[in-house]
Amino acid sequence: QLSCDPLIGEHDFSSFCRRPKPSDDNPPAALVRRVLSARWDEVGPPTRRLLRFEITANAFCHQMVRSIVGTLVEVGLGRRSAGSILGTIRSRDRSSAGQLAPPHGLCLWEVGYG
Repeated sequence: QLSCDPLIGEHDFSSFCRRPKPSDDNPPAALVRRVLSARWDEVGPPTRRLLRFEITANAFCHQMVRSIVGTLVEVGLGRRSAGSILGTIRSRDRSSAGQLAPPHGLCLWEVGYG
């Protein structure tokens, strides 16, 4: 859970997003998003341990969630420290984040307008 804490708040998530290509018609996109919550939960029966990642934000950019999950899995496997997540956010460099998590199992649970 410690690795999720730095995600909370408003940040430039360039490190976790596939940057859209700018063109004459489209200036570079702002990749600032506000994450309201991010956490891992154990689900399923005790005989089959499954982990579920849930994240709530005001918006997501392309491949943001898959990139965050891939990076957090690397933390869980001991390949990077939980403390490195803030540095990854601040770097604004996609190459500093982990690999994309596979798309299967990813679902959009709810869209809210407030």
